[in-house]
Amino acid sequence: MAKRKAPPRARKPAAKQRKRTQPKARPAKSRSGRAAAKIARKTPPRTKRASKKPARKAATKGKRVLKPAPRKKLPPATRVIAPKEPAVKKLVLVFLGPPGVGKGTQAAKLAQALKLPHISTGDLFRDHMKRETPLGLKAKEFVNAGKLVPDEVTVGLVEDRLQRGDCGNGFIFDGFPRTVGQDVELNKVLQRRGEQIAAALYFAAPDAVIVERISGRRTCRQCGAISHVKFNPTKVEGRCDLCGGETYQRSDDAADKVSKRLEEYAANTGPLVERYREQGLLREIDATKGVDEIFGVMSAVVTAL
Repeated sequence: MAKRKAPPRARKPAAKQRKRTQPKARPAKSRSGRAAAKIARKTPPRTKRASKKPARKAATKGKRVLKPAPRKKLPPATRVIAPKEPAVKKLVLVFLGPPGVGKGTQAAKLAQALKLPHISTGDLFRDHMKRETPLGLKAKEFVNAGKLVPDEVTVGLVEDRLQRGDCGNGFIFDGFPRTVGQDVELNKVLQRRGEQIAAALYFAAPDAVIVERISGRRTCRQCGAISHVKFNPTKVEGRCDLCGGETYQRSDDAADKVSKRLEEYAANTGPLVERYREQGLLREIDATKGVDEIFGVMSAVVTAL
């Protein structure tokens, strides 16, 4: 039996051939136009500049990014800011003068008028010795031996007194410091407190006037009040007006001893007076006038500080 021939396979339809399009003819350009077109082909097209923020991120990719510190408005370097004055200016005064010149009386009057504490080393000695404080017992040893109390003990008593609350606006020293050494130690105490002496008021009078004042002074045995046989006599001679106690003349108030005390004062305190004069702190007041007249002159001096 004869084999049958397989039918011929159908050919796949041929893919459509893309028609080639002829490039459109460009219009002829002039020589200047061709040059401009050539420059345009060489120059890359302009693109928008990338913002700084993405560029910074790309540069610091994979690294720790630190946040910029906040900008603070700083004052100009040439600006000088003056310190503000305190609301209450502390008034530190030193009253100087030989014994019996009347500085204690004026210090008490001014302290009352300004409502400032009146600090006298004599009062401090008596108070601490009466209460038998450590400083008082130490001072008592020298007093009983007839010796001068060392400066460190005296300044220690003063520094202890300044710790009280009534010294917040200032204070008045009556007869302290007496020597240059005490003044040096006092300045150390004041520097630690942020204070300084405003003025040193020196009450001056001739020795003859001072001898008359001191030798006529009388002291009450009970309350310690002081009177004077000529300038401030008691109503009843020999009796205190305040408590009725007996009045007497202290042994160191005798005329001969007063003259000796004036010599010692000039030797010990004279250099201190000159020291305050050189520092521009000294204010001299005529103490030969009456109490009220002296107070008026002193008040004007303090007001002008």
